[in-house]
Amino acid sequence: MKFCKYLLLIFLPAVLMVSCKKSDFVAVNINPSILPTVDPGAQFLMASDHLVKDFEHFYDFNRAINYWMQYTTGSAGNSPNFNIPGGNFNYRYDNYYNNVGVPLADIPNLIAKLSEAQQAGRVYELNVARIYMAYEAFYVSDINGSIPYTQAFQARYGGTLTPVYDAQQTLFDTLDLQIKTAVKVLETAQSATQTIYGGQDPFYGSITSATDWATAWAKAGNALRLKMAMRLMKREPTKLQSVATDVLADANQMAAVSDSWVLLAGPSFANGAGNFNPTGFLATKPMVDFLQNNADPRLRMFYRKDSLGLYIGGPTSPDVCALQANQDLYTANKTFSAVQHRLFAPNFDEADGNGVGSGIAFFPVITYAEYCFIRAELAARGIAGSDAATWYTNGVTASIQFYDARATAAQINGYVAVTPAEIATYLAKPGIAYDPSRAIEQIACQANVDFYRQPSEAWSWWKRTGFPNTTSVLAWSPLTAGGLSLTLPRRPQFTPLPISDPNYTNQQTAYAAMQTDPNFGSGLNDITGRIWWDMP
Repeated sequence: MKFCKYLLLIFLPAVLMVSCKKSDFVAVNINPSILPTVDPGAQFLMASDHLVKDFEHFYDFNRAINYWMQYTTGSAGNSPNFNIPGGNFNYRYDNYYNNVGVPLADIPNLIAKLSEAQQAGRVYELNVARIYMAYEAFYVSDINGSIPYTQAFQARYGGTLTPVYDAQQTLFDTLDLQIKTAVKVLETAQSATQTIYGGQDPFYGSITSATDWATAWAKAGNALRLKMAMRLMKREPTKLQSVATDVLADANQMAAVSDSWVLLAGPSFANGAGNFNPTGFLATKPMVDFLQNNADPRLRMFYRKDSLGLYIGGPTSPDVCALQANQDLYTANKTFSAVQHRLFAPNFDEADGNGVGSGIAFFPVITYAEYCFIRAELAARGIAGSDAATWYTNGVTASIQFYDARATAAQINGYVAVTPAEIATYLAKPGIAYDPSRAIEQIACQANVDFYRQPSEAWSWWKRTGFPNTTSVLAWSPLTAGGLSLTLPRRPQFTPLPISDPNYTNQQTAYAAMQTDPNFGSGLNDITGRIWWDMP
């Protein structure tokens, strides 16, 4: 993650202007012969612009996973069926196949149409695109299981309109090799001078040296390999160890908050008046209690004080939310703390006389803090590496520093920056200071706090580790509705294509194979069932 004033201030206009007219892109999507007129960097920027979609935040994050992970509730608390995803859930699937994958798939074909000399200067760009493509495929497969990949996006290049679905267990191997190969290329000096995406890369685009840019992406690729490999912890532990050992033998590893893979954008990118609108979301008692009781400085980054100047978290269990005393509090709209609006939408007008904000929006992919927590868990489990305590401490510190920088950049009104003394005090608190007897629990719970702006990753860690839970150091509230315990989802419902769709047969074949797994559940609509990596 590098700070680029040019990118931050005009990222959105750049997205809108990268290739002039919408009609040009329509023509490109129909006729591959005109693709050489499009710069590969423009396609990378287009794909990067779609890393985050407002509808995914609206439906998947703000109104589903944030509630499940007990980060927030709605303005009236959680309803009895809040654990059931809405019909628009799983927006990432369509976003990948309609918006992200297509421009990324164009890049190797665009470069292949150049002269040999020009191709030799685009080696780094090509392999950065391969790392980003692998991440997006992993992100979609993470909750969808088997997806089209190896044959996808190739119809206009002589491929098929009916791509087969890659089984998730096979896809993980494919993606790991793709990233590993790309990292090795980025670590290799090229005889030809390399072009780089520059301002068309909203992740590491402020790096002007081709070698340094390639190194930054190599670090991100290695972190991605570890992130993916952790999903194999129960299903293929030997492979997890092999991948982790291989990655950690590489010299290029994330080592600072500035190495984080994060999308940074101007204030209007996450428009607080649109689907990113952060109003109506309240803090939760489990999270506020954990942060407040331990003097965690992230409390003021995540949540706003209530009308009395206090941090008060609301209940998360529908039965507790429904109590008349709490309903009266919701109606009064004065008691429970709200989320820090500008951490989600920096242009938000707080109606305090200061007008709209002009801060920086951010969307993490893999932060240095997450990398540290992965390293800590690998060491604590005896899988790879060592010194779990140091990696845990580094992770907590990096998380606080990351959110401190982002809160400052988002221009949260009245925000007070964190001091080193605050971090030191926090790290010494009982339950926060590293305890080898509770290592996995502590690591997972701190990772959960860090994933406040990555709820999907928090959901995956919860599925993989079982933390947080009602007895962990970060203690969730038991969830009941009508006196009955509620179960959180583990995957979306799967909707079959219409039988008239050309790819109906391939999808049915994939679904049939997924359902042979006894952990899959009772059918395609069983949201408590598990996909391949998610084992009991």
